[in-house]
Amino acid sequence: MAMFKTLSILFLLCFQIRGTMSAAENSSFSFNGFAISPSFGKSVALFGDSKLVNDTSLIQLTDSVTRSVGRVVYKKPINLFQGKQRNSRSFSTHFSFSSMSSEISDGALAFVMVPTSLDLSLFGNKDNSSSALGFLSQYAKNETVVAVEFSISKTGNRARILIGRPESAEIRNLSFVGDLMMNNGGTLSCMIEYEASSKRMMVRFRNSGSIKLFDPFFSFSVDLAKLWKDGEVTVGLSSANGNSSKPHFLHSWSFEIRHPPPMWMHSEPLEPNEVSKEEDGRGTSECIWKMFGALVFGAACGALGTMLALYIWTICRVRRSMAVVPEECAIEQGKK
Repeated sequence: MAMFKTLSILFLLCFQIRGTMSAAENSSFSFNGFAISPSFGKSVALFGDSKLVNDTSLIQLTDSVTRSVGRVVYKKPINLFQGKQRNSRSFSTHFSFSSMSSEISDGALAFVMVPTSLDLSLFGNKDNSSSALGFLSQYAKNETVVAVEFSISKTGNRARILIGRPESAEIRNLSFVGDLMMNNGGTLSCMIEYEASSKRMMVRFRNSGSIKLFDPFFSFSVDLAKLWKDGEVTVGLSSANGNSSKPHFLHSWSFEIRHPPPMWMHSEPLEPNEVSKEEDGRGTSECIWKMFGALVFGAACGALGTMLALYIWTICRVRRSMAVVPEECAIEQGKK
């Protein structure tokens, strides 16, 4: 009985570890190049004026006209909770983009989280607002959403935060400092991180080719566990170029569930097509936990295999001893 109990515990441990790792993988994605990715068509949907640029791996979010709007949506649901107690998971998403015009413009880019029940075709609707979030206020009034919008121009950097139902939610308007202008076709990276333990979301940026991280630009409190019952959401990016005729381009986009909650104060967004000389804290933490999970899983499977082999060997040995006739008994039978 003790043997079977031990085997059962090891089986459960193995499946639990594998299940946790699979759940994290299923709720994560990474696109370092969109056109060259085989899973692009199955996982990503383009709405509005957004389109793949021929012979490149870029997505052109807005057209070369004023008041253009484009959106990119990851169609597969993202699970933000784990366990029966619905514990929130920490996550990070980062994307790189270009041609946020240096002109005086009211264009903006936004990261959006909506419930999976929302009809994705709503992302294709245009509105009269120059905001990247205008379509939510007009077409998703009764849905619970979390959205972070920012705009960069010579007149100043601005951010808008939307939490709850667009119809009744209080929109927070913030300003942040820093020279983020992208002249001469430069690229800017944005990282948005959610720390489940502190229930805080942080938004930071880094210029392409620079190791300097503006940390943080702005952050805000939000308890995602109270917003969605089932914990499954759809994530997307929305862009509007306002009164500028220069298009916005998306170079890369990734989303990653993090186990355990990361030390986000030490993390650093990475350029998808560049290898940083400095190893960031986030990558180190993830690597350590992945190695630990692999070691535990390997040790459990190894112990399981060893115990199973010993059990089979014991059974075979008992059967063999029962089948052999003792030598003394054989001699006595011969004398008779």
